[in-house]
Amino acid sequence: MSATAKPDQRQAPVIVSLDDDLERYFQTSPPSPIDLAVIFSNFHRLGAKKAATAAVLAWEAPDPIGLVALERALGAFDSLVMAAPLSRAVVSSPLPASFRRASLPLTAVAGDYSILPVVNRIPLPGVILGGENSLAGFSVLESEPATSAPPLLARWADRVVFSFPLLTVLQRSNLPLDELEIHLGEYIKLSPTGPIVPIDESGRLNMPVKALAPYKEISAEALIDGGDGLFPKNAPDPVILRDDQSNTEPATQAFSKNLSAMVAAMASNEAYSQTNEYSRLAVEWEIGLLGITLIVLFLISRFVDFGHRAGLLVLTSLVLGAQWLGVGIASVWLPGIPALAAIFAVFCVSPIFTPRQIEETPCIIAEPPPPSPPIPLFIPAPQEKTPFAPQAEKSTTENPPAKTAPVKKTATPRKRRSKNPPGKKK
Repeated sequence: MSATAKPDQRQAPVIVSLDDDLERYFQTSPPSPIDLAVIFSNFHRLGAKKAATAAVLAWEAPDPIGLVALERALGAFDSLVMAAPLSRAVVSSPLPASFRRASLPLTAVAGDYSILPVVNRIPLPGVILGGENSLAGFSVLESEPATSAPPLLARWADRVVFSFPLLTVLQRSNLPLDELEIHLGEYIKLSPTGPIVPIDESGRLNMPVKALAPYKEISAEALIDGGDGLFPKNAPDPVILRDDQSNTEPATQAFSKNLSAMVAAMASNEAYSQTNEYSRLAVEWEIGLLGITLIVLFLISRFVDFGHRAGLLVLTSLVLGAQWLGVGIASVWLPGIPALAAIFAVFCVSPIFTPRQIEETPCIIAEPPPPSPPIPLFIPAPQEKTPFAPQAEKSTTENPPAKTAPVKKTATPRKRRSKNPPGKKK
């Protein structure tokens, strides 16, 4: 069983903050019983039917008239949850009536209840715990060290008492204590339909809750002159009086700081979601499945372009389907997450190593150009001519003229002289 804190802001309570009263609206500081009677009377005037007080109501020498007025104001609520610190002493005190009404026998607890914190008294004398309409839960356990996980259960003699925030959640939904299902080291089921609150073996909240603002925070002084719309109409019950005075002990201040978040977390339907346990395969089987996945990835990586992407998509679908079937049918947790991580890694590096398909294009062979004339290996440098230099006579020995045959002379007929020379007339 595992749980995750998801408090719903809409389930946070309306908080009335009892601060240091710097403006002196009340008779005394800290407020006296008559001042608290005025505060709770304004709760009624503003329409609150359910109330809870996380502030411890205790005085050394209270005014009897003020106590009577306070008891009347507290008794007018339909339901009331009070808070008080608990501790452990050598001599045990009887369990007060308000704590007994908000307790269960030890036999209602599944598990080793001997680990629960043991308490047997209220360290403050004369604490006001209300009348027959009230339940009481502890604010802090003085005999226990302060940790980040607040306690929800404690053992008083043969009874199990509960923390103030847990009783406030039960009061909101009118859940009877008899329907609580307690499994130490696992959870507290507030009703057959939930919500479920995880706890450890000693009855502490199994997961710390982050700070959360209340639904609405109102100062106690604002109640005196507050209008009818001071309390939001759609706000969840009950309205909680919280002690925010600066002279309180550090444990009380820490309790007040986390009060709103604890109530919202435990009251939310999805505050803590129960998850089932799934068994794992043997290590050899997990290694074998991962090895098969790697082999398939290697084969897919040899495909080109579309085939490679399609293969990765099909393999991802197979891994997700196998994981879903293993969880839903066989309650077995397969190594699907590392397999998906390997597929994602291959998808990221595939553009580098995956061969790509080469498109076939027609090959055009161009005619070779005509051969160029050979370049002589040696070109003699031109000889410089000396100006006015006589040309050297050609040697007769060089290239002697070819001998020609003697030309025979042939007799040509002589022209016959005309008897009449030109210019003479016959």
